[in-house]
Amino acid sequence: MVTVDSPSQQKKSSRSRQILKYSLEITFMVAILAGLLYYIGTTVPSTLTKYNNVPTILKGVEYIYDTILTVKIEYLLLAFLMYFGINILFAVRLRRVLSKNGVKTSFGKTLLAQYAGMLTSDVTPGRSGYILTPVYLRDQDVPTSKSLSSVLGIQTFEFLIKVAGGIGAVILLVTTVPAKTWSIIFPTQILGVNIGLIIAVLGISLMMVGAVILAAFTWSKRAISLFDRIANSRFLKKFTGGIMGKLEEYKESSGSTSKAIPEILGLTASCWVLKGFEWWFLGYALGISQLSWSWWLAFFLIHPLVTALAFIPITPAGIGVQEFGIVGILGLLGVAAPIAGVFALMARGLLIFEDLAGVPQIVKSTSLIFSRKKPEVTPVGTPPLTPL
Repeated sequence: MVTVDSPSQQKKSSRSRQILKYSLEITFMVAILAGLLYYIGTTVPSTLTKYNNVPTILKGVEYIYDTILTVKIEYLLLAFLMYFGINILFAVRLRRVLSKNGVKTSFGKTLLAQYAGMLTSDVTPGRSGYILTPVYLRDQDVPTSKSLSSVLGIQTFEFLIKVAGGIGAVILLVTTVPAKTWSIIFPTQILGVNIGLIIAVLGISLMMVGAVILAAFTWSKRAISLFDRIANSRFLKKFTGGIMGKLEEYKESSGSTSKAIPEILGLTASCWVLKGFEWWFLGYALGISQLSWSWWLAFFLIHPLVTALAFIPITPAGIGVQEFGIVGILGLLGVAAPIAGVFALMARGLLIFEDLAGVPQIVKSTSLIFSRKKPEVTPVGTPPLTPL
């Protein structure tokens, strides 16, 4: 005899799986960050005698703290300003794409929705939380089908540009960094290939796969129809019924989104330029780089390569994984591991700190969702009302 779980049991089981999943992700994150701090502690120069009698992990923590105290504030503020400019352009980009779909939005509210989407992505595996941006646009009565197609269309080109940047970064590193340095920073090889190159290619491949999937889902009617058939299968229908109800609207919206491709490319490229300046100023604030165009070009190219690691979904937003990648790549450029580690952590902290501007929008959107009244149910046997 086959036993069928009740809805409450299924809900409880699903909740338990989610709790286990989140617990594992947080555990991995803590373990990787602890490993990063330990690594920083082991690479602190022995000439800095004040750290000699401190446990290794605490040595890393103390070194980071002491280094932050030496930061050039004026250049740190310039880095913040560059990230603010990026979010301004993100909001403009989203508004322009939505306008192609016939939707008018407020710049201020769209900027807050952008920050909310970024903050959500800062704490979700694979930065997948950005897909909730349509939820944060609901207070402007933006149809979900149009906001979703806009967000996915934008992310397609975001990924493609990062793939181009990642390839450029690999070319830069391979042609300028001596082979001996690669062997020192990444001593392990697999089938004769340096593991650093393997990690770089893996990151680029992840971005390329993501771009292809998003492009297919956004603009290929065949891909959308295939997804429709899969999602409406007997097994998955109960989980996707709400989404499939708007699939036809999504098809129409994705066609309008394609009209904004030139603007998406232009604004996305501009954001990439500002990101190069953001890391350039942050590097100078820490004494890593000089204010020379060669260093700007290096940060301009390596940023998309290392941020690809944030899409590895084993920790929230790749926390820890991305930081190790930054330490490794900056090490190839001659930056000492302790300073590179501080740079990596500050680059992450800068984003999260500024993205906190999205908290009010998240709270507002959440309250709107939970405050919606449930439709009234007419008791059985009650005759329908008829107009007088």
